[in-house]
Amino acid sequence: MQVRRAMRAVARGGAAAVLGGVVGALLTRALMRLVMVVAEGDPSFTWTGLVFIALFYVVFLAPGAIALAWSPARWPLGVLGIGALAIPVQAAGIAQTDLEDVGPLGTGQWAALVPIFVAMAAVYALQADIVRRVARRPDRRWRTAAPVGVDLSAR
Repeated sequence: MQVRRAMRAVARGGAAAVLGGVVGALLTRALMRLVMVVAEGDPSFTWTGLVFIALFYVVFLAPGAIALAWSPARWPLGVLGIGALAIPVQAAGIAQTDLEDVGPLGTGQWAALVPIFVAMAAVYALQADIVRRVARRPDRRWRTAAPVGVDLSAR
């Protein structure tokens, strides 16, 4: 019975991490391109880069997603939080390097970049919330239908 429960937790958590990672990668990649346009850098796009970003996100979100699918306790939120916070920390380091290569930015450019960075932070929060919601969604496939007024929660 524990093996089946573990397999479901890995499957559901893995699916949650993939969904959150792909959505986050698509949105942040678009914002990264916008950052490079504002900074007057090279806004080139590669599919390999997008896949790498998505894979990176999935790897960091997967432990928390699987923990959330495994246990209804609060501790899995901490595991997800650590992985979700590691993503923007790494992204900030990469962004700093990329922006240093572009050169000094003007005041107008920084004023345009601030809302983009805020939007990026919102995307990171959104992807963690997607993972949490999908991983913690009750499994309704295995419940049987009941007549109106019958409570199945006692099962």
